[in-house]
Amino acid sequence: MASLAGKVAVITGASSGIGKSVAERLASDGATVVITYAKSADKAQAVVTAIEEKGGKALALPADFTVISDIRNLFKETLSRFNKLDILVISGSAPRVEKPIIEVTEEEFDYAFAFNAKGNFFALQEVAKHMTDGGRVVTFSTPYTVQAQPNMAVTAGSKAAVEQFTFTLAKELGSRGIRVNAVMPGPTQTESFGSQVSDELQAQLKSIAPLQRLAEPEEVANAVAFLVSDEASYITGHTLHTTGGMA
Repeated sequence: MASLAGKVAVITGASSGIGKSVAERLASDGATVVITYAKSADKAQAVVTAIEEKGGKALALPADFTVISDIRNLFKETLSRFNKLDILVISGSAPRVEKPIIEVTEEEFDYAFAFNAKGNFFALQEVAKHMTDGGRVVTFSTPYTVQAQPNMAVTAGSKAAVEQFTFTLAKELGSRGIRVNAVMPGPTQTESFGSQVSDELQAQLKSIAPLQRLAEPEEVANAVAFLVSDEASYITGHTLHTTGGMA
């Protein structure tokens, strides 16, 4: 992969899981990384420390993606400290709402769409205002947008909105050389996935996966690293599947 030396990257939801792996990978490729957290300040600082111990540059900033002023302050603070923004990776997501449509509450619906759809939309709006020409953006989708499953309507619907925002912004910012893509991870072996999905279901998912296993966070981070690299210079408005053939 081409070096990201001199680039400033913001990775949201990077105190753990896939976001953490993305932050570590982009830092190892030379980027200065700004990682965000909503509540886990200690975990976020641990990620920063680990990156710095390996010779990288990192900073943790708070940002609740359901609060638009937090999103705007994140970009304002990043620009104030580093004078530019080259890469944005929106890796955080609302918790899965795994219920039949008839059982979904208004509060569950509103939170998922506030975090996934509204939060992503206004972060992308800040990209349009402030990102350096030639920048790179990666959002996160879900296999449920292409492979409907019972009980996943809220997650699928809110992430489908993210994909459409991604494709539209790719066309709006293409003349500035800004590439905007999505990554679609399949089931990935993270702490949050393990806490939300039963051992029985995890075993079932492994058994139906063509590769007979779940993804590791580092494998999804590799896909993100590719999309923000110069090797992906003519890829925009695209969703890169990292589902291991499951979707």
